[in-house]
Amino acid sequence: MQIRQEGIDDPAAAARGAGPLAGLAAAAARLSRLSSLLAGFVLIGITGFTLWEIARRAVFGTSSNVLVEFVGYGLAAMTFLGASQTMRAGDLVRVNVLLQFTPPGLRRALDAFCLACGLAVVGFAGWFVFQDMLRSWVRDYETDSVVPLPLWLPPLGLLIGMVVFSLDAIVLLLLVLAGRYRLADESADAV
Repeated sequence: MQIRQEGIDDPAAAARGAGPLAGLAAAAARLSRLSSLLAGFVLIGITGFTLWEIARRAVFGTSSNVLVEFVGYGLAAMTFLGASQTMRAGDLVRVNVLLQFTPPGLRRALDAFCLACGLAVVGFAGWFVFQDMLRSWVRDYETDSVVPLPLWLPPLGLLIGMVVFSLDAIVLLLLVLAGRYRLADESADAV
């Protein structure tokens, strides 16, 4: 989904003068950029660990035996840490065959419905991830691995990404309901 109205692509810029919504939009924009930056660092870490493991196996004939496990944790974290910025860039998959033929009022209602449904799904999943992490924290569970980690640690990046995505979706939902934005029909690089 990408938001555009009269050439304004930045929710924080378009929300200026909208009171508390402007501050919330600016905070969501900063959190989205920070979250995508963290996703980039996770990618660099995964790449470095993979190269180290390849060299270790080739030169010394040994392995850490946790590469697949740690790359899995990193991939889950990376996916959700980058989701908010992906939504802002308009690169999430969205089927909008009927939306381009709907009148503006109905279009705004459908956009709000789509954002609310996405928010509900991510919020629902995030709640259960949080509950599982909290239970692991309280009970002091560890991963059953060669390198035991506290069990709340692997899904931490996933939860942070879900929270940032949810905050961004709330801001977009409020802007759509206020009539300040309309979700774009195509991403910027669509043919």
